[in-house]
Amino acid sequence: MPMTKPANAEMIEGFKDGYDLDAPEPSANRSHSYRHGFANGRDDRRGKPRATFEALVQMAEAAMIADEIS
Repeated sequence: MPMTKPANAEMIEGFKDGYDLDAPEPSANRSHSYRHGFANGRDDRRGKPRATFEALVQMAEAAMIADEIS
C-alpha cells in the first residue's frame, strides 16, 4: 500500500533525530509528523518495528492529516 503523499520534511527530520538513541523523546510541542518519524527512527535503530508496513503507512498518513487540521 503506497502512501498517497510522500513523507514531509518534519517526518524526515524526526526520523533522523529518532535514529540517534541519545536524542530525547519529543514532546507534544512537535508536530504529529515529527513524532511519527522519530518513532520510526527509533524502531529502525533498535531493529524492532512497532507495526506492520501497512499500518505504519496508515499512521504516517494520519500524522500528516492531523498536522494539516491542527
